[in-house]
Amino acid sequence: MSIYLSIYLFLAILAYVNFPRKQESIVLVLLYFFFVLFVGTRLDTGCDFETYFHRFRQLTPEYASLSSITEPGYYLLTFAIKKLGMDFVWVNVIGASIFFYFLFKLSRNHPRPLLLITLTFSMLIVQLSMSGLRQALAVAFLMGALDAFMKGRRIHVAIYILIGSTFHQSVIILLPLAFMVGRSFSMARVLAAMVVLMPIAVYLLSDRMSVYQDRYLEQIYGEMNSGGAIFRLGILVLTALLFEIYSKKMARLHPNAYSLMRLFSLVSFALIPVLLINSVAAHRLIYYVVPMQAFTLAALPAAIFVRTKWIKLATMFPIGLYIAYILVWFSISRHAHICYIPYNSYLL
Repeated sequence: MSIYLSIYLFLAILAYVNFPRKQESIVLVLLYFFFVLFVGTRLDTGCDFETYFHRFRQLTPEYASLSSITEPGYYLLTFAIKKLGMDFVWVNVIGASIFFYFLFKLSRNHPRPLLLITLTFSMLIVQLSMSGLRQALAVAFLMGALDAFMKGRRIHVAIYILIGSTFHQSVIILLPLAFMVGRSFSMARVLAAMVVLMPIAVYLLSDRMSVYQDRYLEQIYGEMNSGGAIFRLGILVLTALLFEIYSKKMARLHPNAYSLMRLFSLVSFALIPVLLINSVAAHRLIYYVVPMQAFTLAALPAAIFVRTKWIKLATMFPIGLYIAYILVWFSISRHAHICYIPYNSYLL
């Protein structure tokens, strides 16, 4: 646990310092390469490491019809790496390069990018990018879509989400985001976006619907539970509640991101009944909310307070919240100890 807590505390210190823009850019570049190596060169670290490793070993570097592959993005990535005679480590290194490119790209839309990255460390960087590579890549392209949304690029939003769905089809449910680009938030527009684009998303997801029903609703493969989902969702809901209280100030401070913050705030509340039905399904969906949840949480101190000294003091709340999360997670989670301790790397 010490290595993860140490990295988080180091990030928190960086986030607390007000770097000039040029120095901040240098810090971000250095952090990018650090995380690509930290996540990409891990060895026997992460809950799905062995699964992906064996899948890579069994992959034959021969042509296969993409029409017969449900999620061809990951297949093409691994196919190309194996065809070039490269080792499995390059799957994780290239995957990490993509993931952190889009995370850092999204962070540049925030007035405090280092704080945003700090708040994504436990859930996105450790629990997702160091374990579920396929969904991590789907979330990466979702972050690309969120960045494009804030810049008013509707076509790019749709393209990024469609690319993300080739790694993990579930992200296609967020395709209606493309319809909302450039429009002020309203429930009517959300419903209109769902009416227009959700049928397309459902059609594209149709091959996986029966799998998700069997796995999460019928649980024919055995009962599935995620004990940590309630804590993760609790942080999302707490952020959403604070956002709703200070929504007018947030709209004024972040006009380009406000619609996304409001939408994902509502999604956080909508995940409560999902948690009651199946905690693993909620656990998977939570990852799609975390990027904007972290964006919102990092923006709240400046919305709640006016004076700089109080804003800096208030920043300790989200930082402390995730320190508590990391300590609780490593203290009570069996998966945390099995999957992430000790941390090993090909470089060590």
